[in-house]
Amino acid sequence: MRSRVLASLAALVALAVIGAGGYVILRLAGPASGPVTLTVGAERLRFSSAYLRQNAGGSAELVVFFPDFAPAANLGDVTDKTDLANRFARIVFVTVASADPAVDPAERTERLYQRFLSENSWSQPGGLVGRTFADDSPFAGDELFYVAPEGREFSARCRLPDPQGKVPNICNADFRLGDLDIGLRFSSELLPQWRALKDGARAMIEAAKR
Repeated sequence: MRSRVLASLAALVALAVIGAGGYVILRLAGPASGPVTLTVGAERLRFSSAYLRQNAGGSAELVVFFPDFAPAANLGDVTDKTDLANRFARIVFVTVASADPAVDPAERTERLYQRFLSENSWSQPGGLVGRTFADDSPFAGDELFYVAPEGREFSARCRLPDPQGKVPNICNADFRLGDLDIGLRFSSELLPQWRALKDGARAMIEAAKR
């Protein structure tokens, strides 16, 4: 079990690196060195450096624990034997970037995903609707969870469950906050708590504005 969790954590880190354009955004241990002020678009944001994993290309990458959004620098060494599975499930990667003028995240389900979804749907805890992507779509191997009817309030694209458990079921969700786009990358175990995820990230970013 512990080896599987370690493998899942390593895979999560790898996915986070890929999702951040190749930047390593997870420091698993290390003391905080004080507050850091970042400029993302027109916004100035001030965080404890314990949150910050990378600040490059006009965006910032943070790592936090759910549900309290404490900095994940407190994660500790992944060789620790205590509570690995719980810590893995609670890690949330938060990306802060300038708003994409091409599409508002609230419109992504209707404008981008809808035409690639299969007909079958099911109810998901948290009031979400679940649908898989068609096998011949650009998103084959993923499934979409969203608030009906069009996912404007929330939508998350997740990997299909791996029967062998070798790859973690990671979800990606985005929302707009003023002139910023906030991206969330998290374990699918947190999907039923999507409201708390979104509200917590929003509150953290609002508190960081200067």
